[in-house]
Amino acid sequence: MSLANTYVPRRWRISLFLVLLLAGIMFFSTSLQKPLSDISARIHFPNRHNESSTVPTQVCDPHPDTTSIRWSDFAYVQYVTNPSYLCNSLMIFEALRRHNTKAELLMLYPQEWELPAVNESGTSYESKLLAKARDMYGANLSPIKVKTFKNDDDPTWQDSYTKLLAWNQTQYKRVISLDSDATVLDQMDELFLLPSAPVAMPLAYWVDHFFLSSQLIVVEPSMAEWERIQDAMENHEGFDYDMDILNKVYGTSSTVIPHRKYDLLTGEIRPKEHHSYLGSKELWRVKDVLAETKFVHFSDWPMPKPWLEAKPEDWEKYKPKCREISDVERDCSDQEAWLELRRDFTARRERICGQAYDAKAPDYDKRTTLRRRGDLSIVHV
Repeated sequence: MSLANTYVPRRWRISLFLVLLLAGIMFFSTSLQKPLSDISARIHFPNRHNESSTVPTQVCDPHPDTTSIRWSDFAYVQYVTNPSYLCNSLMIFEALRRHNTKAELLMLYPQEWELPAVNESGTSYESKLLAKARDMYGANLSPIKVKTFKNDDDPTWQDSYTKLLAWNQTQYKRVISLDSDATVLDQMDELFLLPSAPVAMPLAYWVDHFFLSSQLIVVEPSMAEWERIQDAMENHEGFDYDMDILNKVYGTSSTVIPHRKYDLLTGEIRPKEHHSYLGSKELWRVKDVLAETKFVHFSDWPMPKPWLEAKPEDWEKYKPKCREISDVERDCSDQEAWLELRRDFTARRERICGQAYDAKAPDYDKRTTLRRRGDLSIVHV
């Protein structure tokens, strides 16, 4: 056998091995590059506040198969403690139905209120709206005892512990609690399909340290977690409200939902800088921000909430200012968007509840409070 005949097969064997190895590497690399959805790529579990290690990222299937999902296992929940917020909750339900949510709607209301068998004439304002929630929007209604936390300093949140009853709704696998002083721009059914966790919340991005926002909460109800919440309520410290309770119980274990898209404050539209909200130095374009946003929370203190009629001077003083682009050009897009959010709320409130403004609402509706605890300033909205 010649020297040439000896080496030709060996060269072919080496070439074939290299081709197969390269093909395997390409196949494996491609399988790892499946596109991630916008939400799943940004959901993570937080570290403790004093730890600087990398935060692990939790990724879910960007295109889950929803055909086998039993949507009756999920519900958006509203808690109601007074007539003003009953109307707001009805507006939340209307928006969710208009945006074609597949989940159920659950309203927790004071057990003292009467729920009529049908929407009869002559019934009270509260009874009429409860009947409308049931008959027009298909909401499940559950009478509850309002959980009150007495606080003479600021009574705004004295009934806020009632929100925590969401943990006791064990007839559902998951519920989403939404604050009702807000506007829903789209349904958020995808949040029901997050990877399993006792709770998921967005960051309070307006605070300069890690703090979770309770304006939107994804909850997996269970008796074990409800007992933890009850214990925290019964042993609260000082001025602890629902937001403080949840940060103490879940501050180092909650799944974090991106605040962009799921928790925009109207007050964010007013300042010139938006780095905390955007998470980068990208250019702020309010139309683009609202186009991606699903949940907007009204927070413009000292401008009153949109169901309270503001004075003309309030509108002029607190609306966003136009930006001077040149000597002859101004950009008023922020102002227009901010005004439209409030005008839209007023128009829908009149259509759904029969009154644009609530003259009976208490004048202490102060939803932004600065309190000091040691050297930490915590802003609640």
